[in-house]
Amino acid sequence: MLKQIRRWFRRPSNSAGNVYYVKLFTPQGVFYKIGYTTKSNVIERFAFANCGDEKLVNRQFLFAFREDAWDVEQQLLDHFDKHRAFGKYSNDPMGPLAGCGQSELFRHDILGLDNDLYAISDELAKRAAEVESKKAGEGCLMMLIGLALAPFTLGLSLLFLFGGASGVFEDGNNHVPTLKRPVHPPKIQELIDSLNKTVRAA
Repeated sequence: MLKQIRRWFRRPSNSAGNVYYVKLFTPQGVFYKIGYTTKSNVIERFAFANCGDEKLVNRQFLFAFREDAWDVEQQLLDHFDKHRAFGKYSNDPMGPLAGCGQSELFRHDILGLDNDLYAISDELAKRAAEVESKKAGEGCLMMLIGLALAPFTLGLSLLFLFGGASGVFEDGNNHVPTLKRPVHPPKIQELIDSLNKTVRAA
């Protein structure tokens, strides 16, 4: 209840504007930021304090106009509150965006929109598939040799059989590691999807 009262006092008279989500490269590392602005673009928003913060913007994932933009930003910030990089009221002069939205920074792609983090390049995927195929082929060959030698040398053929089986049924420890896209509750995912649709329609 207290949170709602505080929010009511902070709420702008007109909550229309743009909800944005960007990736920043800062001296302190990579951050993602959710925000609300009445400015016409992200660069203008980050340049308003004349601190050079616009140079930190690496990628823009969202910039969507909404009549309820301020409320949407607050809803997202509330949901991801525990994931904030610096805390809700942070204003650390040694950190990025001090006094200019530092509390809206996150160390991870909380909205799951940075596709580069989750995609394996075609080349890496192809190489991984080739390695797996080669290992499986070598394993099959060893098993065939083991079966052929079985009537003559039982001990040696068992080595080939077990060695070949381990190549065929390997558990995939050599796969290229990838990050998993975050999974959100349906209400939050619908909100993110609606923002994405607004961006595509613009």
